[in-house]
Parts: sequence; structure tokens; C-alpha cells
Amino acid sequence: MDDQKRQAQLKNGRVAVLYHYFAHYREPINLELIEEGDFRYEFFGDTDNHNSGIKLTTAFPDDRFHKVKGRFVGPFFLQPGAIRMALSPKYKALILLGNPKWPTTWIAAILGRLTGKRVLFWAHGWLKVERGNQRRIRNALYKLGNALLVYGHRAKTIGVNHMGFKPSFIHVIYNSLDTKSQDTVRATISNEDVSSKRAELFPGREDIPVIINVTRLNKHKRLDMLLEAASKIEANGTKVNILIVGDGEHKPELEALAQRLNLHCVFTSAVYDERELARMIMSAHVTVMPGPVGLTAMHSLAYGTPVITNDDLDAQMPEYEAIVKGISGDFYKAGDTDDLAHTIERWIKPTTDIDERTNAARSMIEKYYNPITERELIDAAVHGNEPDDLGFPTALGSTRSDP
Repeated sequence: MDDQKRQAQLKNGRVAVLYHYFAHYREPINLELIEEGDFRYEFFGDTDNHNSGIKLTTAFPDDRFHKVKGRFVGPFFLQPGAIRMALSPKYKALILLGNPKWPTTWIAAILGRLTGKRVLFWAHGWLKVERGNQRRIRNALYKLGNALLVYGHRAKTIGVNHMGFKPSFIHVIYNSLDTKSQDTVRATISNEDVSSKRAELFPGREDIPVIINVTRLNKHKRLDMLLEAASKIEANGTKVNILIVGDGEHKPELEALAQRLNLHCVFTSAVYDERELARMIMSAHVTVMPGPVGLTAMHSLAYGTPVITNDDLDAQMPEYEAIVKGISGDFYKAGDTDDLAHTIERWIKPTTDIDERTNAARSMIEKYYNPITERELIDAAVHGNEPDDLGFPTALGSTRSDP
């Protein structure tokens, strides 16, 4: 960062970003805010992941990270240091993780407003229409802020149509992975690399379509449905290869099910080498996540591989919106293994050119789901500008996405 940029950040003011801890996957957006943001962003959080199993980032410059210890008391998370941060005259704005179960977040928001700071909550928002106490408590927290930063347009639609918030209050900022590194890695992988990876994984079957899933293996991902759907596809006369990348408590059951169904299924451990993971994703014809899709969608689309997931939006994660039906992926009827099998069959027998499908998959990442776009939208929200939806397409069509 040059001196002119530093001076501009200081002129615009300091912004404190408070989380319980900062996951490793957030490193690119954190660094983008630090290096290119309109403000001087400083980050407050713990260096303990509190047994979450989540890898934390350590890539903060020394003057941009402040350790704020916290502890869980049941579902409640306490960060006494958040109160000192909220009272500090150094900061013109606070960005707080919008979890209603964290008492010190409520206090920090109130103190921030009382001391004249702009307060923004960063959260999923609403995954579905809420009722009762859950609705009242969440809405009360958000109303303490000046703005709400959410990952997806469904959350904004629910907030405006069902929770009584104004469109100007809710900023959709999407989500992002390390797209710069992914672009660099993708450029090094040739068609020959992809073909050799298929041959390595499925010797003698490299011409057969590959279905991939990259995730932590737990039951709510419903990978048993993927295996059962693959069995139905093979019973219909179409051969498939299945690649499941990851570890987790459900792995032994899935391995036993694949063997019982006589599937050609390769299980690997979790892969952290990005180039190796890219070769795997690019060797696949489609990524299939029967359960909630999350960041798996963005990782797959970044390498040009379409994604299939379920259409139960109340149980989905916001990242499903990166999938444009029929263009960069598809949605099957939730809980219906037959429909999942039919949907997969359509995508492993593509009627469009492979380069066209690859470009369509990557286009959503290039325009919306990247750290630069996310940073620009966060900057705009901190400035107090009106939200900009950037012409985002409706994921499942207007009648399906609008709850």
C-alpha cells in the first residue's frame, strides 16, 4: 500500500471489525480491506478457535489485529474487550458479527451508537422467515445498527418483505474465497493435467463422467443421497465415477454404503493444496451437494465446474444464489433421490459446449463473489451510501426466490 492510500484511509477514519475469531478462508477479504479499503480497518478477535475445528488466519499486519479474548457460556459468547473497543474515540464505525446470542455485542452496539459511531452488523441475516421470540430478538439487535451486511438477496427479501426493514438498511455484500490465487492456479492447469488427474483417480475409467463433492463429511450434507442417486443412474445404464474429498465422522458409513452399492467411488482425505484441489474439481463434470451447499458452490464455480444442490431455500446457505439454474448448475427437489438422479444425468450429458459451461460457472464469481466486489460493497455501506445490488440475477427465478 502506498503512502497516498494510507493517508486517504486515515482521513476517512478507522473502522473496528469485531468477530469471535477470524477463519482462514476470510483472509483474502480481510487483506483486501486492509490494503485497498477506503478506511483504516482494524480487526478485533480471539486467537483461539474454541474447539470449532476451524483453521484461523494469522495474516494480519501487526498494527491491524487486536486480540480480544472471549469465552462461551453455553450458547452465549462473552467478549469484555468489545466494550472497550466500542467506547474508544479512535473509531468512527464498528462492524459487529450480528449474533443475537452474544451479550457483549448488544452492549458494544448500544455504546457505539451513544458515542456517535456508525454501527453495522455483518451476518447471514435471515435464512428463512422467522416467528416468535427468535424473530423479535434478532430484529431488536439489528435495529440497534445503522446498516446490515448480508451474504445474499434472499436474506434481504425476507428482511424487507417480512421483517419490516427498509431496503436502504440492508446491503448485500456476497461472500468470497481467495479468487486471485484461484485464478493464478487455474491458469497453470492444462487440459492434459485434467485428463491425467482423471486417469490417476479412475484408471481405465477416465472417459466416464466424474461427480465430485468437497466438504467435511457429516450427516447433514446428505452425501448418502448422492451415492444412492449414483446407483440409480448406473441402474439406468449410465456409468459414473464419484470423487468425495474430505474427512469427518460420517466417512466410514459412506464408504460402507458405496461398497454395498458397488459404486466406483474414490474417497480422499481433506486436501489443502489448492492446485491439487483445483485439478480434482476441474476433472469433474459436476459438483453435487445434496444438503446445504455453502462455500462449496463458490469453490467449484471458481474452477468452472457447475453445481447441483437442493431447492429447499429455508434450509440452504446464502451461497446457493451463486448457482444460476440451467446455466451454472441446477436444483433438485429436496429429499427426492429420483429427482437428484435425473438432475445429475442432465448435467453429465451436457448439450452445451464445455467451454461455454465453464465460462458461465466462473462468471458469477468474477462479477460478485470475490474479495474486490465484497470490499467495495463494505466500503460503500460504511460510507453510508445506498445499497447497490449490481444487477444480480435471481437464482431460482423470481417466484422461487421470493419467500
